[in-house]
Amino acid sequence: MTAAPSSARAIAATTISSRPRERWRGGGGGDPAALVVLGGCGYDVFSSEPGSEPRRFFDHLVSAGREHFDVFSAHLYGDPQTVPSSVDAARAMMAAYGEPKPIVAGEHGGPVPFEFPELEPVMQQAFLSAFADAPATQSTDELQERAVRETPERAAMRSLYARMAELPPRLRMFLDGCPPELDALRDRIGCRQLVVRTVLALAAGIRRTAYWDLAPEVPRPVDPLQMMHLLFGKLPLLGYRGRSLEVRRPMAETFSLVAERFAGVERVSRMDAVVQAYAVERAGRGPLVVVWDQRDPVDGEQEPPVPVTLPWTAPEAVAVDAFGAPVSVRLERGSVRLDVSLTPVFVRGP
Repeated sequence: MTAAPSSARAIAATTISSRPRERWRGGGGGDPAALVVLGGCGYDVFSSEPGSEPRRFFDHLVSAGREHFDVFSAHLYGDPQTVPSSVDAARAMMAAYGEPKPIVAGEHGGPVPFEFPELEPVMQQAFLSAFADAPATQSTDELQERAVRETPERAAMRSLYARMAELPPRLRMFLDGCPPELDALRDRIGCRQLVVRTVLALAAGIRRTAYWDLAPEVPRPVDPLQMMHLLFGKLPLLGYRGRSLEVRRPMAETFSLVAERFAGVERVSRMDAVVQAYAVERAGRGPLVVVWDQRDPVDGEQEPPVPVTLPWTAPEAVAVDAFGAPVSVRLERGSVRLDVSLTPVFVRGP
């Protein structure tokens, strides 16, 4: 698992083997061994029904371009538990028109508001009201003047901020200036999801993932009245202090933990357990298991942990959770016991 400091991405992966592209006939400094990536197939495609416009669009890309790309890029947003079905859908899309090709997670991250269906009516109402107030017909001059003065997008976002105290906590946590306890809740969800998405992607056969995102592109103030900021503005791992990337957010610590634990990963497979448990095989390293209990990301924090017993053959076992906090484990003959909640736990041997 490595980081790419030259772009606003963090790469979590083992590598994909490149192969010579014998059909390359170009010139001008092109790399004949470069891989062409078809990207990026996102949440709107995977969450839509077969035959929908987003599906038809990517069906056409895969069909018409199947000889012109080497790797399929999936953007794994939304409920983390949909990662396996999204990867399956990408493979099925390619299989319908030829041989499936390797899949990378070109972007993944969370939480984002559209993971919570109950928030859709609230956001929809704000945006419909703002766009309804826009003139039905506008000249170019009127549009330019309105862009300087106000836009429907900014008006909708402004209305959300004006009603922040009335909004559901699950929406308020995505807004700038929300109560500190909601910011902390969003961070905890983000740390858990970073682990879960990585594990599920690797278990589905993906070997390269790119977290969105490492940091803002440039050190300038953000505009909270943009819809994109509502969706993705709190995902960066790092922030600026002045012109330097010196602010490490909680998810940056979890990312570092994931990078260390998954270094050398070769295979991730589901274990037979009453909770979500995955065995991680790593080159030249001892055993590693990642385990969590699938629960509601907010209400699940109030539920008590459940005792879990997993097969274990190593002479020792130590565990930390997604926040780096130590977790008590008990070795028994051929097994390890621990209490499991919605927070993923890494159990490793010597």
